[in-house]
Amino acid sequence: MAEGDRGPGLSPTRRQFLKLSGAAALAAGALPLFHFQREAGAVSFEAGAARRTEKLGSWEDLYRQRWTDRITKGSHGWANCRSACEWDLYVKNGIVVREEQTATYAASEPGVPDFNPRGCQKGACYTELMYGPSRLTVPLKRVGKRGSGQWERISWEKAIDEIAEKMVVLAERYGPDTIYQDLGPNYDNGASTIGRFKFQMKAGGMFADPWAEIGDLNIGASLTLGFAHLGGSSDEWFLSDYLVVWMMNPSVTQIADAHFLYEAKYNGGELVVIDPQYTATTVHADQWLPIETGTDAALGLAVARHIWASGKLDVDYVREQTDFPLLVRLDTGRFLRGEDLIADAGRKQNVLYMWNPEADRPEEAPGSEGSDTSQLSVEGFTPPIEGSFEVELLGGKKVKVATMGSLLKEQLDPWTFATTADVTGLAPELIEHFADGFAKAERPMIFSSWGSNRFLHSDLMNRTKLLCLAMKGALGKKGAGYHATGFIDMAGFGAALQLDHTGMRGQLEMMLGLVTPSELFEIVVDYVKGRKNVEDLLHDQSIKGEEKMVCATGVSYVNYDHQGIKESVGEAVDGIFPRPLDDYVQEAKEKGWVPPVPSKGQPRVYITGGCNLLRRTNQTQAMLDNMWPGIELVLGIDQKMNFTLMHSDYILPAAGWYEKVGIKYTLAYVPYLHYCDVAVPPLGECKDEWEIYSLLTKRIEEIAQERETPVFDPCGKRTVDWKELHQQFSCHGAYGPKDAKKVTQDVITNSPSTANMTIESLEKTGIAKFHNAGVNISPTFQFNPDWQGEGVLSPLAHMVKYKGRWPTFTGRQTFYLDHPWFLEAGEALPTHKASPKAGGDLPFQLISAHSRWSIHSTWRDTDMLNRLQRGEPVVYLNPDEAAGLGLADHDWAQLYNSLGEIRMRVKYSTMVRPGVAYYFHAWDPSQFPEHKSYKWLITGLMKPLHMAGDQGQLRFGTNHLQAGSFVQDTRVGIRPWGGEDTQAAPLRRGEDTQAAPLRRGEDTQAAPLRRGEDTHAPEAEA
Repeated sequence: MAEGDRGPGLSPTRRQFLKLSGAAALAAGALPLFHFQREAGAVSFEAGAARRTEKLGSWEDLYRQRWTDRITKGSHGWANCRSACEWDLYVKNGIVVREEQTATYAASEPGVPDFNPRGCQKGACYTELMYGPSRLTVPLKRVGKRGSGQWERISWEKAIDEIAEKMVVLAERYGPDTIYQDLGPNYDNGASTIGRFKFQMKAGGMFADPWAEIGDLNIGASLTLGFAHLGGSSDEWFLSDYLVVWMMNPSVTQIADAHFLYEAKYNGGELVVIDPQYTATTVHADQWLPIETGTDAALGLAVARHIWASGKLDVDYVREQTDFPLLVRLDTGRFLRGEDLIADAGRKQNVLYMWNPEADRPEEAPGSEGSDTSQLSVEGFTPPIEGSFEVELLGGKKVKVATMGSLLKEQLDPWTFATTADVTGLAPELIEHFADGFAKAERPMIFSSWGSNRFLHSDLMNRTKLLCLAMKGALGKKGAGYHATGFIDMAGFGAALQLDHTGMRGQLEMMLGLVTPSELFEIVVDYVKGRKNVEDLLHDQSIKGEEKMVCATGVSYVNYDHQGIKESVGEAVDGIFPRPLDDYVQEAKEKGWVPPVPSKGQPRVYITGGCNLLRRTNQTQAMLDNMWPGIELVLGIDQKMNFTLMHSDYILPAAGWYEKVGIKYTLAYVPYLHYCDVAVPPLGECKDEWEIYSLLTKRIEEIAQERETPVFDPCGKRTVDWKELHQQFSCHGAYGPKDAKKVTQDVITNSPSTANMTIESLEKTGIAKFHNAGVNISPTFQFNPDWQGEGVLSPLAHMVKYKGRWPTFTGRQTFYLDHPWFLEAGEALPTHKASPKAGGDLPFQLISAHSRWSIHSTWRDTDMLNRLQRGEPVVYLNPDEAAGLGLADHDWAQLYNSLGEIRMRVKYSTMVRPGVAYYFHAWDPSQFPEHKSYKWLITGLMKPLHMAGDQGQLRFGTNHLQAGSFVQDTRVGIRPWGGEDTQAAPLRRGEDTQAAPLRRGEDTQAAPLRRGEDTHAPEAEA
């Protein structure tokens, strides 16, 4: 044998191995490797050619060089994934070739597991989406009718000029508050989102809050606690001894945090899952309660009854922290108020009362609205939580009053285990076992996140869950309580939206714009006299600031007024409440409880970015038929094509998440700031949103000056001068179009929770621990002044430890709502009401869930994830039930109700209970036959009580309280579908998606045109 050769079966020499490796690398360069393509001439293997790379020392060097030129720290800044994860982004030849999880998080405290590693399969394949066929890279202008797929390429200069001209003309004609921009659900806390929001703020546009319309707003928490978003860090889960996953599925939707649930079991905790379906989280449960869909409130009432009956009620806690001891008039059902007892009550007209047994009289309840103190502690007597008494009112009339606790106990009394079993479909023994475990637990914790808010009566369900926790003294106790997704505040973000100048001048201008001298005097007096503490004042000013400065409304209100759905939504809730829905709507408008925005008719300009409204909206067909034609300009700013963009007039391509700086929005589950660095420049002609809106405001200002556009008075709150729009947007030139990084640094610097952090250091580490939880203004309500970045983050110390008032009318956790609307509807106290049958009295309840394989529609056309599932929309049915309908697995089925019919594939699944048609949401309508998704069948119910106002926490507010558009009460019928032309449409779409040439950078620019044309081809619509 020649020197260096080896015989068969022997290991190759190092030289032979490198030869083989080089040949393998050459072969790989000729084959598609996901989206990675070698740049021409990057490495030469030609005989005699000079080596263009450094000499390799080992096969490891060859591997590293093949995959990496550099590593950037990043995350998925805009992803609405309810968490945050640090990633290493590997860049080769100007392309992000892969992303990798890191393990750089520290344990919060000894004995508690750390957060490592974080990530999920969506984040691990974002590069597939980034370079995928639906990616946008050039500005486009519609040349056919909306939705036709006919586009022409247009320059940035021309696009900005035409869009700005149209906006100025439409604002002059209709007012700027007819500029409608849906503000979610995808966003971040950096410059790109500031660009969107600040434009809307300074232009006087409509701030349409989508939280309730999407179904993510926990209205039950708003009604009970005074705020919707509650929860600390996910490592707190480890400390609980009784973990109740109730309308949540962390194994699918909270992948990076779910391990804390299962580690808690090793720590002695018991895991209970309450869900009609056998979910991925249920697999790990110690108890599973397969409850009848929509009957959760009944179960909560039974548990509350058992806590009281078994002597496990924390009497001292409910006496101090809840409205149990407050007195209610039995003649009116209203709380006993100052106006009942005090002549010329003034500011004390709404002060509430509790009974002093020593003096045999009512005494003012400390902390209630109008009280002289912001503290909850009662001095000098111990108010009872049960009992009835006689009180003499102003004028001499005597009335009976009772403690709220007495009324509640009476309300709970019928909910025996047997009665509850009849409603919930659970065995009485199972209910008792669960209730007894909850009652005996030291640290019970309920997980009830955004998906728990999508029934008409979800507020009742969540009020009962909070009631159970309050009766155990769990809210505000470390290792216990309610995890419904909390936030950590970055005050610099909110400031950036308002500032017209940087520095002290801008701060002073902002403060003077929000607080008048007389208001400032009142603030000082309230603080000095102890009527309000700092948290109360901050909360009050945030509410007043929104009322003064923002043309705010809810997406549901815009839809109700202009989508053409009043009749169908009204009919669906007819008979559930004492009056027709529209009667409540009109009363709320007359009394100013619902914002009158837009003030001059329907929206005329719609800007979409970070959302997919036509995918998300219930009764999409009504929006396309009624509201969409009246919108004279639809502008899409996004990184990829979607159904809403297909129906727009202009498309401006936004930089992807690895192509712009940003901050992943700051949920409390993982108390770290996650910085998103620029791994590669924006693809094609993409720009980040800060630059886009900077260019747009500059051109609008120029046109407004040329036209001498008058000063606007949008929604009657403040004046807006578009002749100075760009000056205000740019803080008078302090920020240029390319200053996204500078804007983001100022957000960090101006936030107490992140002060002293620098982008320079974050570029190296990717993450940094928050210094504190920030300011307690919406949507952030941690209320824990003790947490300074160390230990697990547990909320509510301000109220429970330091006895500060809750931001409610009573100043306490409020389980009795004495507003006239709630009284007449029979919902003053938590109760159970059956799920209505929206769509008709049909056999299947259409139930949605968040998907494991996508976040909304963002990844829904990503091949790598579609290969892990059926790759097209499917409805999950119980196999026996489906077979009884004559449907085999993967057959086409027609789903129908009073709104229409659609087609979906059937997937057999034993996880689904009979009577349920289960689906994972967010498939784009273009992926359905005839572009008709399940949203065509969903009425979107509105609950009128959520429009109640003028009483403490009962007020409209962004991220707080507003009518939603509830989906889970939908009923459908299902039958086989035999249409031959229908069956191939989704499959052809999938085949188009896989086309390799679309992944090449030079071809990407044209992809949206081809995709749009393919999507609307007649054969695809058949």
